[in-house]
Amino acid sequence: MFVIFCRVCGGSVGPNKKKKGNYANNNELPSDVITAILVTSPGKALSKLKCVSKSWNDLIISPSFIRSHRKQSMENVPKHLFVERVYFLRSREHTHKLRFVLVDMEGEVQSNEELCSSTVIIPGRKHAVCEWIVCSGLICILIDRRIYLCNPAIHQACELPRCSPSAFSLDNLVAFGYLRSKKEYKVVHFFYSDASFCFREIQFAELKCEVLTLNEVSGISNGWKEIAEMTPYHPDSSGLLVNECMYWFAKFHPCGRFTDRIITFDFENEKFLTIYRPSCFESVSGLKMIDLKGMLCLPYTRRFPQSSILDLWILKDKVSSTWVKGYSIDLDNFGLQGIKPFFRIWNEEIIFRHLDTLVFFDLKGNRVRRVIKCLEDSFWIYSESLFSLGSSAS
Repeated sequence: MFVIFCRVCGGSVGPNKKKKGNYANNNELPSDVITAILVTSPGKALSKLKCVSKSWNDLIISPSFIRSHRKQSMENVPKHLFVERVYFLRSREHTHKLRFVLVDMEGEVQSNEELCSSTVIIPGRKHAVCEWIVCSGLICILIDRRIYLCNPAIHQACELPRCSPSAFSLDNLVAFGYLRSKKEYKVVHFFYSDASFCFREIQFAELKCEVLTLNEVSGISNGWKEIAEMTPYHPDSSGLLVNECMYWFAKFHPCGRFTDRIITFDFENEKFLTIYRPSCFESVSGLKMIDLKGMLCLPYTRRFPQSSILDLWILKDKVSSTWVKGYSIDLDNFGLQGIKPFFRIWNEEIIFRHLDTLVFFDLKGNRVRRVIKCLEDSFWIYSESLFSLGSSAS
């Protein structure tokens, strides 16, 4: 199919390639038709098709084509991405290799291969915290307080510019998201700048925030931009991007208890805002946030296993902390006792784990379908991106 496609479009590959000019102009496909065909091709195929000609290479790496390909990829049914960490010990160097397994929405495994370019070497460490966040085709990987980006579709990985060192270990305080309006990826990092304080006397005024931008045209910015405004609380977890604002559950202390609040950061005005939980919630501890059709949603699971009711609370106005109960699902009606509170959303379906199986619940049709046995504890919704990580990528 690859050779046939190139010949129809006027390119030439393989041992039977013809001399330049053998194709009459009136037999070649128009450029807009070629673009329409290429934009539906998977990332692996496009990596090969770039070698057909300089014009094809220039087209495929152009920002407009990358945006069109991302849109096409997101409109098609995306894949689940399971990430498995493999740890190797090689003499004095310790290698963390990530293996990506793609499973479609019907449960068919698409690929099961080691992405060699995502191998990360950490010298002198026997064990290291390894976390990852998936967004719009890229994977942000945090290992031993060093941040990497990986693009499985085009087999690229690179280390980001070093972030500011923290006086107190904050291994998991990194957030990652894609702003469609600006066509930019954003990496958010929190750190303590003052090393003179005592652990028991940590003041949140010393907690700072910085942002790194990755643009489709200019690539990775040269350095981190420190945000002038201080965050009012200590953010917990890796955050969630909803409608171009990042959200975190708030804590009074990095190792302390949760507050009854959520903090949000608006990338447009670079301001933090405090949001109060729904009044009926006893606590937000143990809850997960999800993006439900561009709105922040809290699935309330604290009554499990005594109750089988799953309520979905939606934030209608963040300034006034106005919440409404959007859905109330009795899981007993579908034989779904004992679900695990780890949720993803795709279109009108909420996805969660029941025992060792992924379950899709259609919010609009009020029905359930089971997809596949879980390969790993965590999973992400993945769609391809051609975003290049630049010349520093391996």
